[in-house]
Amino acid sequence: MVTLSLYQSLPSLIESIGQEHFYDQVAHSIQTLDAIDEIKIVSYSKADKPVLLGECPMSKLDKIYCESAYLLDPVYDLVCQKNHKEMVTLDSLVTQEFYQSAYYDSFYQQLGWQNETNIVIGTQDGRSICIAYSTNDNHRAQKMAYDELTLTLNPIKTAIQTHERIRSSNVTDKKLTLSKPQPDSNLSNLTKREKEIVGFILDGLSSSKIASKCFVSEGTVKNHRKNIYRKLGIKSQAELFHHFIA
Repeated sequence: MVTLSLYQSLPSLIESIGQEHFYDQVAHSIQTLDAIDEIKIVSYSKADKPVLLGECPMSKLDKIYCESAYLLDPVYDLVCQKNHKEMVTLDSLVTQEFYQSAYYDSFYQQLGWQNETNIVIGTQDGRSICIAYSTNDNHRAQKMAYDELTLTLNPIKTAIQTHERIRSSNVTDKKLTLSKPQPDSNLSNLTKREKEIVGFILDGLSSSKIASKCFVSEGTVKNHRKNIYRKLGIKSQAELFHHFIA
């Protein structure tokens, strides 16, 4: 069973797709689980050094990790492989030798993490987004968090992959040309106002901000959204992004 607070955070996560604070919202959603202690979200690329995502300032250990220590991280070895599980615990990746290694003694132990688990999501451009989290110091807490996140993995994965497609395509820096739709996009069925709202949604604006721009109530915008979804044969904002960005 999914914790109600985690379930309730998913609409806000979808709403933040394409916006600068998206990964802060990802972290916030996952941290609604009581068992979660610490969380880091890292972008891995085979061509470049890792990048810490989100607006939290980097600690000294974060900088050391992204500069060089990541090369000794078993999780980095995992993301470099073609086929791997999307959710994996650190304990399942390492042997007892890991806890006697220089990496563990000089770096990992300083983090103070317990029961690390990683969610690894591949992107269209070949990178991997890794959500690493630790839980309270007992394996029961780790299992509870693992089980609950497994149930919500698909919407979290879809949100991240959609956000990354938008980021890669620089959608926020160019307007969607609604006058030249895809043949199957059914934009001809939308009113002028609905087309305008689609453009605002794809620019990452929330319903309240769209309402301000259009000088209407937020309830009116939500009604427009429902009509847009019905006419396009979709059920969510994530599907709307897929409809135009995929």
